[in-house]
Amino acid sequence: MNKYFFTKSNSILLLLIIIFSLSSCITNKDLEYFQTSKVVSEIKLNSDKYLLQVGDLISVQISTVTNQQNDFFNKEQTSNSQLIVQNPYLYGYLIKEGGFLDLPSLGKIKAVGFTLRELETIIKNIAVSYFEQPIIKLNIINFEISVLGSVNKPGNFIVVNPDANILYALSLANDISEFGNIKKIKIIRNNNELNQIFYVDLTDIKTLSNPNFMLQPNDVIYVPQLNKRFYSFSSLPNLISLSISAVTLYLLINNN
Repeated sequence: MNKYFFTKSNSILLLLIIIFSLSSCITNKDLEYFQTSKVVSEIKLNSDKYLLQVGDLISVQISTVTNQQNDFFNKEQTSNSQLIVQNPYLYGYLIKEGGFLDLPSLGKIKAVGFTLRELETIIKNIAVSYFEQPIIKLNIINFEISVLGSVNKPGNFIVVNPDANILYALSLANDISEFGNIKKIKIIRNNNELNQIFYVDLTDIKTLSNPNFMLQPNDVIYVPQLNKRFYSFSSLPNLISLSISAVTLYLLINNN
């Protein structure tokens, strides 16, 4: 009687352990970005563009039909790219307090509050008085972000495209790990010397129109771990197979 009781108890305990384990499984549904059961034919992406701020370091290139007129604007073309990465302040123009860029020949130009493309137009309108048929190209060369937490390659990254979004940041970090919580991505952002924290749910398709979906310089993107992270399954058949094996094992033990 006692032997039967302990055998029965052990079987029940084993079954409870199996059920608990399966309740902690991670399936593809937990890892899918922008989940929706409908066919979405049109998505309105967030159209907000990054507005330049004090402290942004701008690369300025002016191309004209007379190259010798603009040599001081094209120092990057003759410089070692590694030196530019290590010493960007030697090759860029800083937006200083007051919101102005101080450019050779062109003088002080208001930059804060404009997008890069808008500032290119402003500089071009001024440059036509000094250069013949000028073409202006601007980039932010101190646009750096950090991606931390449950990603495959955490670290600091330089962003070239000022219109990049969180998915681009995650691609630089080789994507979220299998135990990363894609529903609660934390973004730590410095805005006018104030640190702000935002949360983004990458399973929600509405996130695409969220202004916080777009990156800004010095953003810190943190991916937390899932609370349940005992097992992960790459496919439903794997989960079914394990369930059948668990039930079979239980029946064998119970019959004995």
